Amino acid sequence: MEEKKAEGNKAEEKKDKLLKRHRWLWKHVLPKLRFFLRLHYGPFDFAPAPELEGAYIVLPNHSCGGDQFFVAFSFLKKHMYYVASEHAFRKKLLGAVMRFATGPISRVKGTVAASTVLSILRWLRQGVPICIFPEGNRTWNGRSLPLHPTTAKLLRTAGVPVMTYRIEGGYLSDPRWSHSLRRGRLRGGVVNIYKPEDLKKMSLSEINERISADLWVDTDESQSREHIPYKGKKLAEGLEEALFLCPRCGKIGSLRGEGNVFACSCGLRAEYGEDAFFDEKAPFRSVAQWDDWQLGELRRLAEAGDVRLSDEGAEIWRLGEEHETTLMAKGTVTLDKDGLRLGSLHFPLEGMQEPELCHLAGKETMMFTNEEGSFELRFRGSPSRRKYQLLIREFLALRQEKTAG
Repeated sequence: MEEKKAEGNKAEEKKDKLLKRHRWLWKHVLPKLRFFLRLHYGPFDFAPAPELEGAYIVLPNHSCGGDQFFVAFSFLKKHMYYVASEHAFRKKLLGAVMRFATGPISRVKGTVAASTVLSILRWLRQGVPICIFPEGNRTWNGRSLPLHPTTAKLLRTAGVPVMTYRIEGGYLSDPRWSHSLRRGRLRGGVVNIYKPEDLKKMSLSEINERISADLWVDTDESQSREHIPYKGKKLAEGLEEALFLCPRCGKIGSLRGEGNVFACSCGLRAEYGEDAFFDEKAPFRSVAQWDDWQLGELRRLAEAGDVRLSDEGAEIWRLGEEHETTLMAKGTVTLDKDGLRLGSLHFPLEGMQEPELCHLAGKETMMFTNEEGSFELRFRGSPSRRKYQLLIREFLALRQEKTAG
């Protein structure tokens, strides 16, 4: 009994030391990062947040790679912990720096971990604010994504105030699919504050609706109104990760971005401008419009059941409990309505959770989970990872509809 008490005291002392370190770094190092990030992103304006006593939850939209810093610039007077994707911990140096400097709460993409929720609640009970990106992923086309389905339930359970925070211009400055930054205008600030008693009066669906409305950003709509230039080089390079279906020839994976031009081997050509719109010769005005058409076509192909993806240079890795990864197989991967295959490995769609994409150091990987554990699909070449994630999502949705019907 005494040994357990002593161990508990040591754990609390260690936690207190970490908290003091993280608060010191937040106060003294974070302000200096503003100058560095302005050099990369250009001018930005992040309004100071209202000061609240005790713990609270901050919910920002997720638009670009610098979002966690941009949110922090509005909360310089109050240190907070972030919920971060597990894959960021796997880079030894980056993971060590993150643990030392910020102590983020880990979440495995493609899963709903009770341990993550428990960690959030523990820190909140100690009076530490928490920042959660409820979309769970960065936008691909400039429109906000749906919230994670557990968001509303967590907010009601937490019993603390909730601040919604909207970042505008993030996607335009740093598109998820891009290989380079663009200099334009970035801004952000708190939209609304919800008291615990207000959240208890709302249904879960109403909470999600209110939060979604606060965080909503539509790049097409704002750029049609403001026409802000976002200047950079090679503006179209990397766009094939987001847009992989050609509207002229119907091929999947034949599009490529080079310089400011997005083109297909069939002859289709579209120039991407500083205003984030394509030229008049393009089949669509924007990435979002192209993506809308693409998603509809992918759904139609999935319903027909005759679509099949295949790419060389693929690898399947197993994810361990301590963020370690083990290579299981490499070679040519295929995906059809029966599942994902690579060599002798077969991952049936039955029992698989909807995959998620992870973005780190300019590269995408696909995380997926089934009854056997968590896995990662990587590529050494340039095939779109997103097309695999979206097609699996469509296949799973069709299976659910068939079961429900």
